Amino acid sequence: MLSCEPANNELTKLMKDIEGLSPYWELIGIKVETVGRDCAVGVINIEDKHLQILGTVHGGVHAALADAMAWVAILSHYYPQYVTAVTTDLTIKYLKPINQGVLRAIAMITYIKEPTALIEVELRNENNELVAISTTTYWVTPTNKTIREIINEKSGGIVGKS
Repeated sequence: MLSCEPANNELTKLMKDIEGLSPYWELIGIKVETVGRDCAVGVINIEDKHLQILGTVHGGVHAALADAMAWVAILSHYYPQYVTAVTTDLTIKYLKPINQGVLRAIAMITYIKEPTALIEVELRNENNELVAISTTTYWVTPTNKTIREIINEKSGGIVGKS
């Protein structure tokens, strides 16, 4: 079972700022719970909009959450520097359907050597039962900016003033 400890409170707050700047994350309902070194945990509170015609969470919802938390885990590795990290492969094995409650993703970097990063993600329901496993691969490109600078650029400087 993957875990994400210890939490980096400053980075978790920055990722919550990013959460608020992402229209897609808002649409899907992706929320960052905690971020640690090389790991991230996020959730989606299941609503009717997440269900496919048979009444279970659509596989794309699992994929979106896994991809988002894998990306956050990569950012945690380089913190406070910002890197451009682009998904090159995402594979999910669905193990058990979910149709209500919370879908939680725990992402952990298993390998990183620029320009490649490999992240394992466990997706669990509110009873902590494993419902899916994902492996993602990213292409990582360092930048000369910090995460805070990127947030300030994207928000016009209005986020993270506290």
